[in-house]
Amino acid sequence: MMAKVLNSGELMDRIIRALDEKTPLSVVSVGSTESYVMAQYTVMSEKRFMRHREAITTNSGRVDRGFTFPNVKLRDEMVVAVKKADIIGYNICLRDIYAGKMVARVFRAYGIKPSFVFDTLIRRVIPFNQKVKFKNMLRNRRIVLIGSNASKVKQALERRWGKRFPFKIVACIPMRSYDEMEKVKSELDGTEFDLALITAGVNAVILASYIADRLGKVAFDLGQGMNSLMTKKVLETGFVRRVGLQKLMKM
Repeated sequence: MMAKVLNSGELMDRIIRALDEKTPLSVVSVGSTESYVMAQYTVMSEKRFMRHREAITTNSGRVDRGFTFPNVKLRDEMVVAVKKADIIGYNICLRDIYAGKMVARVFRAYGIKPSFVFDTLIRRVIPFNQKVKFKNMLRNRRIVLIGSNASKVKQALERRWGKRFPFKIVACIPMRSYDEMEKVKSELDGTEFDLALITAGVNAVILASYIADRLGKVAFDLGQGMNSLMTKKVLETGFVRRVGLQKLMKM
């Protein structure tokens, strides 16, 4: 059976329904970095992935991704998490370039057959093109924010909507490294919440599935969409420009 492709409105509907019905839901994203982590020693040999720009950029420290290649433990945890995920985002519009091709290869290698998928880039525009539904997602919820910018996102959300409708941010959990995984899980275990919004790179995939599977809550790997909440504008990277911002806004 083919996976159902959700647009941004349909994605938000499923998140809101899970929150209203108090059922677990994990929404994750498998981008180029995540797919190359999962490809280690299975789809690609060590020689090949260590020479690839994903590994070179990650290990150089020019981009702080919170892990280094090779990392088999991270790979194995990600594979388990993606298999458990309820809804998976990936580069659908860019599936014919490396960002999308590796995801397809990884999914085939591990027998991952998601029921629901979405284009991962729509996370950047969801706070804008689904503003009403985004607010309904937050309304009357106890929210956990996870990521290196969690405190700044809290300030932005409370400043933007805090006086217009009720929601409560019960925890801001900073996360910069895969090495912090068990500490973050432990903090989540001791927190009462309804919704987790996460921007933590590859770690977000593992955390989102953990939150749904072990804690029975809703987790949304919002990624760069969290930056959109702070800046009130979409970060237009090369991928966004390649697809087109106006096209994303309509998806």
